[in-house]
Amino acid sequence: MSAGLHIAVLGDVHGHLTLALRVLRRWERETGLALDLILQVGDLGAFPPPFRLDKATRRFAEHDPDELGFARYFEGDDEARDTLTGKGLHRVRAPFVFIQGNHEDFDYLDVVGSGATEPVPVDAFGRVWFLPNGLRWTFSKGPHALTIAGLGGVSECGGPSHQHRSAFYTRQDVHGLYRQEGPLDVLLTHEPPFDSARDLHPKYASSGSRDAAEALSLLAVKAHFCGHYHEPGQPLQGPDGVSSWILNAVNFHGNHPLNPGFAGILRWTENTPQGFTLLDAPWLREFTRKNYRHL
Repeated sequence: MSAGLHIAVLGDVHGHLTLALRVLRRWERETGLALDLILQVGDLGAFPPPFRLDKATRRFAEHDPDELGFARYFEGDDEARDTLTGKGLHRVRAPFVFIQGNHEDFDYLDVVGSGATEPVPVDAFGRVWFLPNGLRWTFSKGPHALTIAGLGGVSECGGPSHQHRSAFYTRQDVHGLYRQEGPLDVLLTHEPPFDSARDLHPKYASSGSRDAAEALSLLAVKAHFCGHYHEPGQPLQGPDGVSSWILNAVNFHGNHPLNPGFAGILRWTENTPQGFTLLDAPWLREFTRKNYRHL
């Protein structure tokens, strides 16, 4: 029996829930370990029918119908049932918690998240949970516990926006992070902190969220994860003592292998992170766009 928690963290999913969960289930089979929790950094692609799609999602969905894959889980079709509640090879038992990105049905998420005091289930089986902005939630199992919060969406010119039900976070969302006292173990943001990704490419210098950067310093965050840029997963520049990572999108680049660094495993013991490792194993190369549902 393994000590501590094993927590998977996923980059932007954009509807590819089945792909993400097939990979994580394969990790469990390969390692003989069980995941305790799955976290996701926004752009889940939470578009339930009737579809209210942004232009980018509509364009991608014309060539890749899995961009609308959230609907399978929302409606509870056979593939979703097999993945979340089935008795066969593909069942993933760990709860799945996501924050808002900038490509979601914002009206839908605002309605389901209104007044929430804990993550809200959004699928037919109660296994995929939405964590609204600013809400702190503690996940515990045995002697192990971690407090998690999110700042989903993106900044407007580096800071909060006045637009509600939009791709942007608001000042109220930011204030929510500070409403409760005490340190925050894990912070999920969709957008990287300001200037943290400058080493990825010069175009990211002086870009990102100033509020995310400030939260990492002021809230004594132990581990931080983000996405949005669709760059290979890697560490980011963060305040001393903060493990900060960007994750890639969960997808294939054309007919090529899976994007590098789209997921990783956070090991957690009692109230302390024990390290984060990106998924990088030979069996990942077995996954293709055509076969992943059957692996």
